[in-house]
Amino acid sequence: MYLVPLAVLLVAAGAVEERRAARAATVALIAFALVLIVYGAAGFGFQFGGIGLVNDALGLKALVREWSPLDPVLGLGWGIIGLDAFGINFVFVNPDITNLYLYHAALAATAVMMPVLALAARVRSRVLVVGAALLGIFFYPLAANWAWGGGWLQQFGLTSALGHGMVDFAGSGVVFMFGGLATLGALLGYGVRSHTRVTTAANIPEFPSAHLPLLMILGAFLFMIGAGVIVFGDPFQVQDLPVTQIELNLVNAAMAGLVVATMYGWFVSGEPLAMLAARGAVAGVVAVSASLPFIPAWAALVIGGVAGLLLPLTTYAVERWIRADDQPLLVPTFGVAGMWGLLALSIFADGTYGVGWNKTGIGRHLGVAGQGVTGIFAQSGFVPDSPGQMEAQFFGIVAIGLLAFVASFAIFFALRRIGGKPE
Repeated sequence: MYLVPLAVLLVAAGAVEERRAARAATVALIAFALVLIVYGAAGFGFQFGGIGLVNDALGLKALVREWSPLDPVLGLGWGIIGLDAFGINFVFVNPDITNLYLYHAALAATAVMMPVLALAARVRSRVLVVGAALLGIFFYPLAANWAWGGGWLQQFGLTSALGHGMVDFAGSGVVFMFGGLATLGALLGYGVRSHTRVTTAANIPEFPSAHLPLLMILGAFLFMIGAGVIVFGDPFQVQDLPVTQIELNLVNAAMAGLVVATMYGWFVSGEPLAMLAARGAVAGVVAVSASLPFIPAWAALVIGGVAGLLLPLTTYAVERWIRADDQPLLVPTFGVAGMWGLLALSIFADGTYGVGWNKTGIGRHLGVAGQGVTGIFAQSGFVPDSPGQMEAQFFGIVAIGLLAFVASFAIFFALRRIGGKPE
């Protein structure tokens, strides 16, 4: 899983001005290390303090402190934040908890590193380090608790009969959408605005060039490999994985994203662009990560292709309409693709995998024995889970997206008042 933050760094640094790329990479590396430390000190406890309520692993059973002001009114299952296992990187407790920390620390650092990479070439380093620490110690763990740590989004299936609750298999929303929208919040909060490079004279989107295209392309392929490591490296998979199906879906989505994004850029600019090719593959992987084991191969092609098309379209929107100067294109590559990936699961999941997911529908789901996570296009013999699963995914998009954007905007808005204007 530590390949993923490296891949994100390479993809982003390849688009930063060459004279500033080294600084951006160095500051991002410092932020990465700092987040690993503060996440272990407090963030892990906020994320997984109540994981024992939803995970039966022997070493996690003691972690049952999940707090919510809604529990006395609505009953159990509305957890907001964990309150146990603080300082887990300072004292060895048991192998289960340590493995969980090592796995999720890399994901936390990946999400938090994105706004750092977007701002590193233009903002004072100490500002970025403080901002990364605040996001990594509390706000990312809060979002991850809701979806992965036994929180209210994960338990929507039990509390509100909304599908299997919010489902995000490998981080489309929790990691990548959070990071992308936190980047947007940081850019706007710190006042890093776009002034040029929005259109050509013919009113056609002009995409930024890749200063280090080979690093960017290498980063895209490392990201594909790292995504597989995230899937198969999870220390607590709840079911046997359809390994070959997942691998096929990863490749299908990545290649579809690459082809569609490249063809679009070729059509509007007259030549294939390394920037769009590399990011198209990454966007395809980001989008399919939420639904990897739940969808057929043809759906992975569709999900990746749509992500590849959204990449250039939303790049133009971010630059021209929102006017956020997102040089590495992290908002469309990760934020928008992650958002689409969460929604896509509620459309294409076919019910063949995920029986009892999030402890929902154990034995029977929607009256059908053996039905797993399902969207609109259910496999023959299963019942479409609509609009329940779509509502659960929609609530996840809104809750995690708003948290990421608002928290990052507020943090970097305040830090600008303390640390000065962009360089």
